[in-house]
Amino acid sequence: MNGKIKQMLESERLENKHKEHRIKIEILPQLGANLSSFEIDGREFIYFSKEELIKNNEHTGCFNMFPTPCRLFESRYNFEGKEIKQRKHGKDIFIHGLIRDEVFSCSKTEDSIICVLEVDKNHPVYEGYPFPCRLTFKYTILENGLEIKFVYENTGDSSAPFGYGLHPFWKIPGQREDVFIKIPCSHIMELADLVPTGKTLPVDGTKYDLRTFRSLGNVDIDNVFVDRDMKDKQAIEFRDIGIRLTLDASENFTHMIAYTPLDKPFVCMENLTCAPNAVNLHQKVEDSISGLIKVASKTKIEGWVRYIIEKT
Repeated sequence: MNGKIKQMLESERLENKHKEHRIKIEILPQLGANLSSFEIDGREFIYFSKEELIKNNEHTGCFNMFPTPCRLFESRYNFEGKEIKQRKHGKDIFIHGLIRDEVFSCSKTEDSIICVLEVDKNHPVYEGYPFPCRLTFKYTILENGLEIKFVYENTGDSSAPFGYGLHPFWKIPGQREDVFIKIPCSHIMELADLVPTGKTLPVDGTKYDLRTFRSLGNVDIDNVFVDRDMKDKQAIEFRDIGIRLTLDASENFTHMIAYTPLDKPFVCMENLTCAPNAVNLHQKVEDSISGLIKVASKTKIEGWVRYIIEKT
């Protein structure tokens, strides 16, 4: 392992024992504040592979996607008359945003790990996102799970486009058939090369209807889900071990992704504040479809996702 990779894998750990559960988390501040471990009562729920990172630069764990979750068409967009090329270190960045490998400052409290990234004109992220800002992630251990809270502060003098998503790789503990997923959304987004076109399609009567629990079995999808039922929650049931993982989120997480590759030991269930390619879509579709958020100068936006464990 070279020195740079070794440094990126230096972790901050936190453990709390509550009435019913002992919960441990591990964060990698120098790898984009990646949540590399989420352990409850000795059972690991996150799939994180150092080997894939070292050999193929493949990020696993639960990484943060900002300012453009997932794919961005041609790595470019226009915002308020300004043509922006999403680049870093002179290279176009097409997928998963600009911060997966950035170094965050880090502090801890009794029950939280707090990671902060300051972007100014001298920061590498500014090349592809020319909007000064402060991004804070607070990982708080709860009695029965974990809350991840984001705060985005626009420190610049103009409005800025904002998009954020979490990309967790949930470990399959045994047989794939014993894992059931639910996504309370009535539509998916039409895709072209996995980039949303702006059109939505009903899930009713299709393999994408996951509004009730379905076994992963032979489910092999990589899709964006919209029109979330706010009265219901996204969830995964590990029925062989009798555990349900509920993914609750604040109302500004309007989009969801399910990535369920057949030949991998994980399933990805992702919460996003906007669609992939939202900064391009917002020019031609309703805001409710693109999900793009414009943050005024000197203001902030915040939200949260909670990963809650319960026995079934």
